[in-house]
Amino acid sequence: MPPSVFDSAEMEAHQSALRGYFARRVRQAQDVDDYVQDVYLRALSAAPDRGVDNWRAFLLRVANNLLIDRFRRNTARHLDAHDGLEEVAELVDDGAATPERTLMFRQELACLEAALRDVDPLARHAFLLVRVDGLSHREVAGRLGLEVKTVSRQIERVLAHLARTMVEPSR
Repeated sequence: MPPSVFDSAEMEAHQSALRGYFARRVRQAQDVDDYVQDVYLRALSAAPDRGVDNWRAFLLRVANNLLIDRFRRNTARHLDAHDGLEEVAELVDDGAATPERTLMFRQELACLEAALRDVDPLARHAFLLVRVDGLSHREVAGRLGLEVKTVSRQIERVLAHLARTMVEPSR
């Protein structure tokens, strides 16, 4: 009997192997099920025409490629440099919202807004797409029709301007 192109029973038979594979490789245990589902989605969308002789090997190859893709995406977005909201919330003092602190934050925000108004609109847009929307430099370059290197330079210029303006606001 020739190997089947799609065999859901065969795929499900290797679910525990996939779960074990991801359990050893991902930081968050609650993400394992999401990774397994992504493997199934990729395996189904790949749908090899010639069939699959060894489903376990095929699914583990797809799982490995998924981890590589996620690693590359997270590296491009510098995801490891971001703090989660839960971690930041632990650092915040319950009594931190005093009127003085609120005024100070509003003044800093006004200074930031003024500094951002001073930069080139294209550079500001690229900066906001990266820093606020979380897009990679490559994604921003594609959206704005620029080279990745140009996007990086624009963002560096905005950061340098913000550093000068925010550190020495009255100059």
